[in-house]
Amino acid sequence: MVMTCSSSRPQHLLFFSFLFFFIPFLSLAQLITVNIDSSIWNFPSNTACLSKQSNFSGSLFSNNLNRLVSSIPSRHSNTYNFYHFSVGDQERVEATGLCNRVLTRVDCLNCISQAAVNLTTTYCPAHREAYVRATKCMFRYSDKPILGKLETSLVLEAANPNDATGDRNEFIRLQSELLNRLRQEAAAGGVKRKYAQGNGTGPQPNTTFFASVQCTPDLSERDCNKCLNYGFGNANKGRLGLRWFCPSCSFQIETNLRFFLIESEYESDLPRKPRPEQSSAWMSKNERRLLIHDWTAGVVC
Repeated sequence: MVMTCSSSRPQHLLFFSFLFFFIPFLSLAQLITVNIDSSIWNFPSNTACLSKQSNFSGSLFSNNLNRLVSSIPSRHSNTYNFYHFSVGDQERVEATGLCNRVLTRVDCLNCISQAAVNLTTTYCPAHREAYVRATKCMFRYSDKPILGKLETSLVLEAANPNDATGDRNEFIRLQSELLNRLRQEAAAGGVKRKYAQGNGTGPQPNTTFFASVQCTPDLSERDCNKCLNYGFGNANKGRLGLRWFCPSCSFQIETNLRFFLIESEYESDLPRKPRPEQSSAWMSKNERRLLIHDWTAGVVC
């Protein structure tokens, strides 16, 4: 079943309640582990066709879109899990893709590639603008510039059906405290990656919150903060677990369940080759331009 989202009303998915029947609540002294690849995390791809459907088969825009999608598997993969694609000078197509932090660079590019194929051939064929959120990645394309543009109107929420017990207000306050700490860290993350993860103490003994937040790294620090604050303010409150997504940012928070890897378990970032002929001042001044070039190094002209 294909689920769609709209700019006027977020779509809600029940986060599989049996997850909490099979994974017991553990004490802080115990090692909490979870299979991040388990199908219990999966939800149906959520799509939005953002333009009127038209018969543009064989048109320049259609050819550019097909070239962009077919080129994704051959792009140079990176460990930051963000990609910007563009094709054409006339009838230009621009696209972005972002993966969850847990994916390796190869798996990320494969996820984005499959999402792009599904979006353009099955969910939203013959559209000039569309968006898809899969379990582990998202892909969007447009006939308008989208790099660095904040987009919060297409919302997907996957909530645990179980509410907090005990002091609900304190539960919400401590969740918000953790999320806001991570928001500030992620927003300040620079132009390669805007992501943060961590944990915080819950309101009851032996209760721990685990959370992660993420923005597309092309956003400014201000817009990343704005996007996540929008999500925090509009998402369900007081749930034991919640995942919230929009095209520009996302967050997840769980109770007594670590759903992410520890930092040393992630695939290492590939080192950039030093440029000895360029001063550190020059690199600082031009860092953003160079990194944007890295994102678009595989542009198909």
